[in-house]
Amino acid sequence: MARPLRIEYPDAVYHVLNRGTARQRVFREPPDYQLFLAGVAEAHTRWGVEVFAYCLMGTHYHLCLRTPAGNLSRVMRHLDGTYTQRFNRAHGRDGPLFRGRYQAILVEAEVYLTAVVRYIHWNPVQAGLVKSPEAYAWSSHHYFLSPKKAPRWLNMAEVLAPFVSSKAFHRFVLAGNEASLEQSYARGRQNPILGGERFRDWVRRKVKAPDREHPREQRRALRPTEDAVLGAVAKEYGVPLASLREGRRGRSNEARKVAMYFVHHLCDLTLMGTAKLFRVESYGVVGWACTQMRHRIASDKRFRTRIAGIEERISQQKT
Repeated sequence: MARPLRIEYPDAVYHVLNRGTARQRVFREPPDYQLFLAGVAEAHTRWGVEVFAYCLMGTHYHLCLRTPAGNLSRVMRHLDGTYTQRFNRAHGRDGPLFRGRYQAILVEAEVYLTAVVRYIHWNPVQAGLVKSPEAYAWSSHHYFLSPKKAPRWLNMAEVLAPFVSSKAFHRFVLAGNEASLEQSYARGRQNPILGGERFRDWVRRKVKAPDREHPREQRRALRPTEDAVLGAVAKEYGVPLASLREGRRGRSNEARKVAMYFVHHLCDLTLMGTAKLFRVESYGVVGWACTQMRHRIASDKRFRTRIAGIEERISQQKT
């Protein structure tokens, strides 16, 4: 069956959820929940992912997050894949753990962020596991009431900004979900965008992605070519294409590293394939360059903006 095209762009906010295969438990014991959250922390470190809320519910999980680099698919492939491996080792099993493709709802954060966070935090209450959301250990809600204990990857400031205090936010959550949002989530297949018509139009223009489903061959066709990536990076840095393909030992070349990052990230080449394109002997060189770029994207806002601009230019070229 055809699958919907992922909507990805820098600084997009999503409500992501996934369930166990045949609704089996994906969290059996406290260490399992901790392993999953360790994976979330890794996603923050590697790609600068900001998490606004989470709730781990035994048979499924909910995350509300932002991807500064516009790479949700890569992030979730790492998160679900790594956790499955760790869970299988811990419980002496093999095979897939999750039902397959995670669900991702693009969120108009300026309007719906707090409502989505409330929906996520309200899950354990709605399921009858606890009487109040702060009593559930594997949700982020209790951190909003005790911010000093929160992990550094949890972005509470943006969620709390509309409220005079964390207690006011708590009262907002205790009021429960709005009926319209409940109805939206109750549908068999949620709309991939939670936002107003203006936001939907903006997304369509920005990513130029149709609403209908696309088979895998079409999704591959939407990827940029290596030449498009190299051309965009060369133009941004004002350097000749040859300087991107040919490195000089002992000399740092930021444009070349950025090109490697984008080719591996956007063109979906393997590390070895990328190494061959850039004429380096070891794919480890490419891996290290990509890691450096991810860390800098996560820590350097100015650089992150520049990377987003290059990606936008690449996107325009491929369409």
